[in-house]
Amino acid sequence: MGKISEITVTKGKTIKAADREEWIKLEFSVKAAVEDEADLNVAKAQLEGLLDGWLTSLQMPPPANPQTPVSAKQKLGPEIFPEDLRKLLAFEEADGFLIIKPKGFLGAEVFAKVAEVIKSYNGEYISAGKGSHFRVPLK
Repeated sequence: MGKISEITVTKGKTIKAADREEWIKLEFSVKAAVEDEADLNVAKAQLEGLLDGWLTSLQMPPPANPQTPVSAKQKLGPEIFPEDLRKLLAFEEADGFLIIKPKGFLGAEVFAKVAEVIKSYNGEYISAGKGSHFRVPLK
């Protein structure tokens, strides 16, 4: 087998649409470039965590305002995370974003929890190999 340079993870879910009789099937696929084959398991776990976070949010009824409003007085920082997650993450501000990097391997379940918080603040996950991180706009 040749060198593996990318990985694609696909996950899906079927849910009942509110009060209607219809069902909704949703499937997500994420592809990431892998520079070093030794990073395959880490990349796979991170992608699975990201997808699990997206799929988990489908279980809840949609909120009236899906994004958490950030007032001019509210400071975005480590406090957006519960203490148990906060201690696993490193925070910095750069180029108008709060940058959040794991201090170590998070595992799929914890990664999904972090992704859910990030998403609620209009943030995103940036897949960049060893430079992968979450970011949330400060404005």
